[in-house]
Amino acid sequence: MLRVLNAVRREDLARVHRDQLASLARATPTAMAGYAINVLIAVVAFRGLIPGVELAAWAVASLAICSFIGLRSVTRSLRTRQAEASKPGSPLRDGRWALLIALMSSLPWAILATRWVGAVHGDSELILMALTVGMAASGSVLLAPIPAAAVLYATAILLPPALKCILFVPGHQYLGLGALAVSFLVFLYGLIVTTGRLFLERLEAITRLQDTIAALSEAREETERVAMTDGLTGIANRRAFMARLNALNNRAGAKSFSIFYIDLDRFKSVNDALGHAVGDALLKSVSARITGLVREGDLVARLGGDEFAIVAQDIRERAFASSLAERLVVSLSEPYDLEGQKVQIGACVGVALACESGVGGEMLLKQADLAMFAAKEAGRGMYCIFEADMQRSADEHRVLELGLRAALVNDGFELFYQPVRNLETNAITSFECQVRWRHPLRGLLTPAQFLATAIDIGIAEDIGNWVIKEACRQAAHWPSEVPVGINMSSMRIGVENIAVSVERALKSAGLPPSRLELEMEVTEASLMNADAEVIASLRRLKDIGVSIALDDFGTGYSSLGYLVKFPFNRIKIDRLFVSQLGQSAQSELIVRSIAELAQRLNCSVVAEGIETDDQRRRVLALDVTYGQGMLLGAPLSASEAAVLLMSEAPDPALQLAQSA
Repeated sequence: MLRVLNAVRREDLARVHRDQLASLARATPTAMAGYAINVLIAVVAFRGLIPGVELAAWAVASLAICSFIGLRSVTRSLRTRQAEASKPGSPLRDGRWALLIALMSSLPWAILATRWVGAVHGDSELILMALTVGMAASGSVLLAPIPAAAVLYATAILLPPALKCILFVPGHQYLGLGALAVSFLVFLYGLIVTTGRLFLERLEAITRLQDTIAALSEAREETERVAMTDGLTGIANRRAFMARLNALNNRAGAKSFSIFYIDLDRFKSVNDALGHAVGDALLKSVSARITGLVREGDLVARLGGDEFAIVAQDIRERAFASSLAERLVVSLSEPYDLEGQKVQIGACVGVALACESGVGGEMLLKQADLAMFAAKEAGRGMYCIFEADMQRSADEHRVLELGLRAALVNDGFELFYQPVRNLETNAITSFECQVRWRHPLRGLLTPAQFLATAIDIGIAEDIGNWVIKEACRQAAHWPSEVPVGINMSSMRIGVENIAVSVERALKSAGLPPSRLELEMEVTEASLMNADAEVIASLRRLKDIGVSIALDDFGTGYSSLGYLVKFPFNRIKIDRLFVSQLGQSAQSELIVRSIAELAQRLNCSVVAEGIETDDQRRRVLALDVTYGQGMLLGAPLSASEAAVLLMSEAPDPALQLAQSA
């Protein structure tokens, strides 16, 4: 029993002990009523057998004891209920009270049995023993939740008369009666101890179950905490952010909170250049700075990547929102000392005020996101508060996205072909393929009007593959060996396996590789790619007979270095220089230099954007043989290009060189 007792937590025992005492206190008045009835039965049974004064004194003392115990239990029970909420009673003090009840209530019956056992005979003796054993048994059952009190009560009633029968009353029957009383007392001891053991074992099982439930509850709380926490920075994650946002938004009354959407500038460059460890340290420092700028009660969360957000309560005015946004921009733009390296980035912040929008949590976050993008478009290190015009612009962008996806599925794109001519003979030497989107409401749209959106939604590659396939198919039906040129960026050439796509398109259309020319645009993004990948793709294309042209040479990010690195067949001079011929001596010098350089590199040269006869003469005078522009021919549909080729006899001798 001690082993079991030690296994149970002390606080649980104390709590259970208090509950047992409270139960005993509630049952005591009823038990004392039964006690009084037994006293009256004893008086009736022994009247005339026991001297009247002695019997009366015994009865009065017994009734006084049971009355005292009953009234005392009632008053203690009332006081316990009143004080229970504020201060629980002392288990030790209450336990002493239980022992006192056991001792006081057992004494009258111990005296009666000890005094008169062996002195009365016959039925009276049987009644005496029955009352004694009955009181011992019933009282022990009542006091069983308090084993010490139960043992004391049973021992006090049965042991004295049992010893008297064994030691002092002659006769074998009394010896047996005493032994029987001792045996019954031992039985009660065993019953009390067994009951206590079973109770404590059950309590231990309940305690283990409670511990298991508590552990599961703690594990669930920890799981929920982890699920609501960003693993890297330790701040809230998107899930926690949306839960707080929706809770605030669902409150009754005026909405007085604002959303701040933060996107870091130049984070990707730092992460790529210095490694992920520095990038992670930077994100932790950013989260710490943001947290240091907000008030208690505001929530800072990392939404993912380098994007953070704040739910700031009690901000309803733009002036306060602007103040916090400006402090965020300034703080996040200050240098960071990360692993011994100075790192400087920036941030753009978008703000949406709940009191101005009247929309749900998701839409409010979207508004802050739109405001952040507006800030990015305005320049790095900026903040912007959401305006209704931003939503309209976003809606238009969304409509454009849906239209682009539909156009890709429903053949909504068309190809047009602008001729490239020999400036000396005016013969068509090739066509440049140009894609257009026939919008159901806005008419023909150029790539400048939809390409950025196509890139954003990830279908630019699909459009490009369609252009290659369709251009090869249409060119294969032309009645001439005139090549077709397709424009694409060097980024796409390097990142995608463009050579495989081109080979498949050529094979499917039955178009000889010599009739295809890829015009490569060099952009800022393409400079970030590994040149080796671009060169490998270009060389594979050239090996199968495809010509490669460098588009818009002389502007943007194209450079002389690309002429050395990449195997170009043709150089296309940007229309900017052509438009300035006759107005800028520098432009004429640049065009002449490009022509001379191309000749030395065994590349042909095409001047783009020829709009007038004067420009044509000047370009030709600068040793540029080929030209393209509205003067030489507007973009035509595939059928119109075929008709044009049939009406004009191209000069095979003046075709663009396909080798190099």
